Amino acid sequence: MAQATLTILPETLGTISPLLHGHFAEHLGRCCYDGLWVGTDSPIPNRGGFRTDLLTALREVGIPILRWPGGCFADTYHWRDGIGPRASRPRSLAESCGLRVVEDNQLGTHEFIHLCREIGAEPYLAGNVGSGSPQEMMDWIHYCNGSLDTTLARERAANGHPEPMNVRYWGVGNENWGCGGNYEATDYAKEFRRYATFLKMADPSVELIACGHSDRTWNLRVVETLRNHSGYLDHLSVHRYYSAGRATVFTDEEYYQLMRAGELVEEDIRYTDEILRFFMAGRRQVGIAFDEWGVWHPEARGEVNYEEPSTQRDAVSAAGVLDTFQRWCARVSMANMAQIVNVLQCLAQTDGEKMWVTPTYHVFRLYRAHRGAQALRVEVETPTVDAQPLSGYRAGLLPLITASASRREGSVAVTLTNRHRTEAMEVKIVLRDGRFGAGALETVAAPAEAVNSAEQPDNVTLRSQPLAAAGDSLTLALPPCSVQTLVVEA
Repeated sequence: MAQATLTILPETLGTISPLLHGHFAEHLGRCCYDGLWVGTDSPIPNRGGFRTDLLTALREVGIPILRWPGGCFADTYHWRDGIGPRASRPRSLAESCGLRVVEDNQLGTHEFIHLCREIGAEPYLAGNVGSGSPQEMMDWIHYCNGSLDTTLARERAANGHPEPMNVRYWGVGNENWGCGGNYEATDYAKEFRRYATFLKMADPSVELIACGHSDRTWNLRVVETLRNHSGYLDHLSVHRYYSAGRATVFTDEEYYQLMRAGELVEEDIRYTDEILRFFMAGRRQVGIAFDEWGVWHPEARGEVNYEEPSTQRDAVSAAGVLDTFQRWCARVSMANMAQIVNVLQCLAQTDGEKMWVTPTYHVFRLYRAHRGAQALRVEVETPTVDAQPLSGYRAGLLPLITASASRREGSVAVTLTNRHRTEAMEVKIVLRDGRFGAGALETVAAPAEAVNSAEQPDNVTLRSQPLAAAGDSLTLALPPCSVQTLVVEA
């Protein structure tokens, strides 16, 4: 059995915000409708129109922040269509990612806020820049958050929400280099500046997310244009999708190529951080909002509503991305995997009355132990493998072990991933300047191609076992293609 060593150093990197483990729900395919929302008259058990089995699963995994209603859908969405009595709401054209469907607006602002309250999520609303106006988005903010006795606040109260909704996070457009209006970077930055001027008037406490890119030239020009108006810019978004081969049939070469996702995301963070530090130096810290990320397999096309099988390989790859976010927790302010149900690399899937969670869902459960804790620096001595570049980026040999660690009073949490496709790995974990006490280990392990389904909802699941006190080090045997979290007294 191959061997590796993980050393946990007494050096903190920052606080791991729960928002780094966020998610994204777009009016695309069966994510919102038939996924989250089935309607109050559905024979499928629901609470306020949202299916109860999914609500239970989302509460269990914990959804710190949920982004809505898009995505590309955001820049064609007019929020007033989604308020008032549902029976009288208009039927409008919805367009996103090439899909053109009828939007009946049954899931609107009040319903979304209700969903967030049900699952304990912070709401994050994406506003319409492409086909909207500053006044429209300003009114939406005031409708949600206004406390003065205005017509909009009265209308909100008449629609069932007398108290302000207190929505803190607002995206000013989405992917405006493409589906959000085909802007040039400097033109978008000027639009952001114009919007932000009035949005902050509506509610000075809101935090605004500007539309960034995985393209560094776009980010550089946007931030450069806003350098003298830094008070409007709270977060800059980055989107990153990736794939390597097909979803369930892939070679060893493609398997290891997908494991480079964490490195790819880290490169995006690094150059975005450099741009922000250069143009915002001495003014303010702007967060990096990685508000769309995940696997986008070639199977996920418009004709199948962008749905794809979600495998153990996808989940193990996601662990490397989560490790990256936690390592950069002092600079990454939020992250939202795409999407929460049915579409792309989701947490759960549905088929009529049946609902099941994916391997990725279980990996997010493992990372709950780190939320709100102090990230610790780790050093990993691990076997490596030569892997192909992912999306054109290559960072040398691929480490077969990725890990992150955190501490809170009285305990340490460690997450380790064995990325070897077929072989177990023995890992010695050393706690520098400390001792391990008793604790527990949770593991998600399965063949790389394994999926859950309506017929086999527990094909991939999470298993727990106790750990005895171990002194200043302990040794674990990690199954192949697995992720595990141990939480121990320390």
